[in-house]
Amino acid sequence: MMLEILMKVVGGLGLFLYGMDNMSSGMQKIAGKKLKKILTVLTKNRIFAIMAGIFITMLVQSSSVSTVMAVGFVNASLLSLNQALGLILGANIGTTVTGWLLALNIGKFGLPIAGVAAIAYMFSKNEKTKVKASTVLGLGLIFFGLELMSTGLKPIRSMPEFVNLFSLFTADSYFGAFKAALVGAFITALVQSSAATLGITITLASQGLITYSTAVALVLGENVGTTITAFLASIGANPNAKRAAYAHSIINIVGVIWAISIFPIYLKILDIVANPQENLAFGIATAHTMFNIINVILFTPFVGYLGKFLYKVVKDDGKGVEKVTQLDKLMIQTPTVVIEQSKQEVIHMNGEIKEMLDILLNFYLEGKEFLSDDKLKRLYEIEERMDLFQKEITDIGYSILSVDISSEMKDDTRKNIEISDEYETISDYGVRIGKILNRFAESEIKLTEVERVKLKTLNSHIVDLYELINVGFKNKDKTIFAIANEKCSVILEEYRAAKDLHLEKISTLDISVTQSIGYLDLLNYYRRLRDHISNIIELYLRETNN
Repeated sequence: MMLEILMKVVGGLGLFLYGMDNMSSGMQKIAGKKLKKILTVLTKNRIFAIMAGIFITMLVQSSSVSTVMAVGFVNASLLSLNQALGLILGANIGTTVTGWLLALNIGKFGLPIAGVAAIAYMFSKNEKTKVKASTVLGLGLIFFGLELMSTGLKPIRSMPEFVNLFSLFTADSYFGAFKAALVGAFITALVQSSAATLGITITLASQGLITYSTAVALVLGENVGTTITAFLASIGANPNAKRAAYAHSIINIVGVIWAISIFPIYLKILDIVANPQENLAFGIATAHTMFNIINVILFTPFVGYLGKFLYKVVKDDGKGVEKVTQLDKLMIQTPTVVIEQSKQEVIHMNGEIKEMLDILLNFYLEGKEFLSDDKLKRLYEIEERMDLFQKEITDIGYSILSVDISSEMKDDTRKNIEISDEYETISDYGVRIGKILNRFAESEIKLTEVERVKLKTLNSHIVDLYELINVGFKNKDKTIFAIANEKCSVILEEYRAAKDLHLEKISTLDISVTQSIGYLDLLNYYRRLRDHISNIIELYLRETNN
């Protein structure tokens, strides 16, 4: 009998956790770019931040994902600490929706729901349909897992040793409630899923193994245990991200302290809202929701003070790692947001390289003999920043490709990686052009009027091309890329004409070999700029042709 109980409980728990992961992953894919759009409402208004936290957690069905996401966004400087605190408070309320799903007494329908969803998943060729089927499959496995655990725990009611074990943490006193809360916190920290421990709590209470008051105390502790995920995620993060993780723990720990201190009164308040005698599962779900709503109401006015307190407790270490993007490894909990933010970083790269090309264009337009020190320094700065951009986008991009995402998201991620790599190489050629121009000045070599005009024309057309592909990239507009491709052909012809003219007239020109070679190198570098832009265009046109 013990083996049978163990097999059903462990099997049920495993299916429950797998179902939660499946449903959470599916909900994130369905939510898509809504997650990124929701973040735009995260202003200094803490109420909007709380509402965003509630909505995001309801979408992804996991407070752990939301809080780790908040820590990651703070670490990437996408959110301020106060904005993240609002998001965390909202996540605490949003996660209670899971409790209401678990309270639905439809465990017997879990297997057929999972079965139908699995069939739909296997035979569907449409990716969006497969994602929806996978999400419903996860929901079915959650209910089926609960049913297995409930069935497996039934015989325990007749075993005195287990009844005595559960009686050790009965919440029939303040100390008993405290012990039960500790057990709930420990188990949740162990499995790192408050939804799982909430499901176990509802199952134990439904089987009569624990009292309603004990279940409520366990639920209180589960709110503390779930903070371990964000705490672990903050290890190695910057001080601000650590403050966000610590704030999550402080909010929930203080909440449990006040709830335990008035535990008998809290139970009476709950009885007014939902009668556990009529529906025990709904009573437990109500206890979970009421605690988090009251706790958020109590903490909201003090978010600013909590932030100031954390700044005093967690000092800046002064070690800040040099970063140029607002990307962070903790953000991979929400791949859609990472992909969209990576796209924004690629757009930033485009802007900085255009600045590099504008510096060179102004050199030709103003007829200067050499680049000023500050302009040449800026070219070097941009090139160094492009190295960092490319590394940070590539690192997080490959991390995203290793998780379960849709083929469209994989395609967007690969494009972000490839384009950032092309831009980084383009910046190298921009610096090489600047070096040759200054080497000419140092050697007192002056470009001829024809040479200057040809280089100015090539540079100007490359700048126009950059503006085109930036618009095409932002809007995923293949028509724009087709126009850019035609311009690439024009630039190639201009390069060939300039090169042929120079080679044809070289014997009649009164220039040194150094100038001739240098000029041909400049033409070649502009040709290379054009080639790398052409590679970016091909990423989109190749897709059209296929």
